[in-house]
This record gives sequence, C-alpha cells and structure tokens, in this order.
Amino acid sequence: MDESTPHPGNDPRLTERWQALVDMMYLSQITWMYVFSAIYPVMGLFFGILFLAGSISPKAKKVGKVCLILGIINTALVILALVLVLTLGLAGALAGIGKD
Repeated sequence: MDESTPHPGNDPRLTERWQALVDMMYLSQITWMYVFSAIYPVMGLFFGILFLAGSISPKAKKVGKVCLILGIINTALVILALVLVLTLGLAGALAGIGKD
C-alpha cells in the first residue's frame, strides 16, 4: 500500500466517517426491507423466516421479527380485502338476478 494513501485505521476522522457511511447503508437496507415487507407480504414472510432462522446476531433477529410481523399483517389485510371484494361482488350479483 502506498504511504500517501490514507488508511482509515491511521486517522480517527476517516474511521468515524467510514463507520457513519456503514451505518447509513445499514439503515437504508433495513428501511427497504421494511418497505418491501409492508408492500409484498410474501417478501416479508421470506425475510422474516430467513433472518430469524439463519442469523446469529440479536439485531438481525429483531429485523427478521419485524419483517415477519409486517408480512403477517399484510397477508391478513390482503385476505380480508379479497373476502370483502368477493362478498360484495356476490351480493351485487345476487341482488341483480331478480331485477330483469
């Protein structure tokens, strides 16, 4: 390595900046995982099971738990919406049968 190239281990300011960048990237990835878990329930269930079963750190297990909860809530909302749409659709179709 060239002596003129600064190394993060030599300068505490560079180490701090590097750590801040890593923290921002981590928060960005976590945010997108939460967004995908809230929008796509299958992804939330997948991320949740993957992180709960495959991770060692408690921080990753917490992320997996949140993704799993978001996926379960969204799955329940999708099922509820489908039941509501089917019920209203059938009620409308049955109400229109005898009108002709």
